[in-house]
Amino acid sequence: MNNRFFSSLALRNIKSNKQLYIPYLLSSTAIIMMLYLMASLLTNKFVQERSSSLSPLFLIGTIVIGIFSVIFILYTNSFLIKRRKKEIGLYGILGLEKKHVAKMLFFETLFTSLLSIAAGLLAGLVFGRLVFMMLNYLLRLPTDITYSSSPITVLATVALFIMIFGITFLYNVSQFTFANPIKLLKGKQEGEKEPKGSLILFILSLIFLGWGYGISLTIPDPLSAISKFFLAVLLVIIGTYLLFISGSIFILKALKKNKRIYYRPGAFISISGMLFRMKQNAVGLANICILASMVIIAVSTTVTIFVESEETLENRFPYENNMKLFGDPENFDEMNSRFFNLQERLREKTETMGLEVTEIESYRYESLSGGLQGNQFVIDGNLAEPEKSINMMVLPLEDFNKMTGNSYSLADDEALYYHSTKTYREDELTVGDKTYRLTEVDNEFSEEMDLTESMALVLPDISHLMNIQADFKKQFPDTNYFTIDAEIGWNTSGTEEEKNEFAEQLNDEYGWDAGGMNLYNSRLLQREEWYSTNGGFLFLGIFLGLLFTIGTVLITYFKQVSEGFDDREKFQIMQKVGLDKEMIQESTRSQIVWMFLLPIVIATIHVSFAYPIVRKLLLMFGVTNETTWLMSFIGVVLAFAAIYWMIYRVTSKVYYSIVK
Repeated sequence: MNNRFFSSLALRNIKSNKQLYIPYLLSSTAIIMMLYLMASLLTNKFVQERSSSLSPLFLIGTIVIGIFSVIFILYTNSFLIKRRKKEIGLYGILGLEKKHVAKMLFFETLFTSLLSIAAGLLAGLVFGRLVFMMLNYLLRLPTDITYSSSPITVLATVALFIMIFGITFLYNVSQFTFANPIKLLKGKQEGEKEPKGSLILFILSLIFLGWGYGISLTIPDPLSAISKFFLAVLLVIIGTYLLFISGSIFILKALKKNKRIYYRPGAFISISGMLFRMKQNAVGLANICILASMVIIAVSTTVTIFVESEETLENRFPYENNMKLFGDPENFDEMNSRFFNLQERLREKTETMGLEVTEIESYRYESLSGGLQGNQFVIDGNLAEPEKSINMMVLPLEDFNKMTGNSYSLADDEALYYHSTKTYREDELTVGDKTYRLTEVDNEFSEEMDLTESMALVLPDISHLMNIQADFKKQFPDTNYFTIDAEIGWNTSGTEEEKNEFAEQLNDEYGWDAGGMNLYNSRLLQREEWYSTNGGFLFLGIFLGLLFTIGTVLITYFKQVSEGFDDREKFQIMQKVGLDKEMIQESTRSQIVWMFLLPIVIATIHVSFAYPIVRKLLLMFGVTNETTWLMSFIGVVLAFAAIYWMIYRVTSKVYYSIVK
């Protein structure tokens, strides 16, 4: 037998199993297209040169899509080979040797992989410009990103998926190489034993879920959220699988023991059918639940970040113009003189440009990093353990009153303070060699103070900051860490063009490239980069959300088809003993409700418990509006549920068309 025979046989097999192969080819094509588009963004020269933040984002997206591609194609391929086992067993009975069957599967894999890769690359070229138009809109760049494709991107995409499809071929061959053809032929008729519910697994599922939820609910600050987020996700994923595998069996067995529920024709069929296949059902439901959770979190958070871009920009840069003055640890008088002289110089420069200062804020401060031991602030070994250290900002009362518009007065041994976690309840605090009696105030300093445990201390005058600097320098004589710095922020009148020209001149004189002891930052000049980053996040969130939605849709479809083929013979037997079609529909409807509601409900619960840790992560992007995230969350849940409902309506019809 020559290769032409096996290739013809492979094509005939694909056509005869088109109900399975068409969704498989479409899903493979979609995933290849998405990876190719993301890789095109990663290697695009304009993206690399225009914004330093976009390339790392698209690299993460490419890696995530690549990993998902491997898992998803292997997972969907397992459904195909499961349906083919009886057919492969029949080939063995008819006299085909295993090497002949392997050759036939090779051509099937070759045809499907070539078609998927070619279609995916072609779709990527066709839809590439549309995707780049969307990216241009989200990033708000002054110049459009031009779509381009490099040979390296094409070769890398082709190489990855050749490897993935090669693995599927080896897996398919392994399914019958060591199996008896008779066993393959009768494998579908052997049935499954009733699964045994494990109380230990059920308890473990609750422990893992409770552990993951507990991390989210007790997370102290955003910096801790970064390190513990992935641990919480891993624990919830493990808990979800154990919950579906063990908890669902307990529920079904409890329903089975209830005679009033179980001994009704529709309930009898649906409960018995789901119980005997619950191991497979549980994994599928858990996969759908996890993918749904990913979609909801990815899309809702990135939408929130993008919608709040302007607010977060203002939180990051409170004024249109912001100047940081770095202090000299050996010469405070020089920095203090520069602090007042620079304000006058900036006013003069503003007037020279034909503008007017409409609002200004300036203050000097000292930044310390250490720990609280009782009622004493110390700088010691805690610095080696960031989770035990806090940041302290010390300001003079004169600058604090100007900054806030208050008129506080303090004695020489008094101080105002703010503690971000509200856990410091002492009446006194010793800093350096001096002890202060404390009065608590609200946070009128910076939103960034709430990112990690922080403390602000307002002292009677600037001399107290100098004394603290001197005290700690005695303790640590070999360091230049202790400095008194300053911030100046101001707004001006004028048009956007005039303000932008003013900002560019100051940036040339005091920006990063200029060096020196003063550093200028402009909200106007940073807006482009800010929207680029946030737009990149939104694009990545939508892209990954679409990817996970495709995964959910395909898992749902293949699961319904697989269940349909498994149930067809059983329902045909039931029809022969008098069960009508209406009863079959009633029994399948309860399974659909079970399959539809459970993953969505559990996913919503997961995301609800994830809110505290997601909220902390959003603070790192400057997002302080909880209403926006809540509305995004509700909107994404409803949109995903609607898509899922429509897909399930379609797949349920496919299921019923098979079983009837």
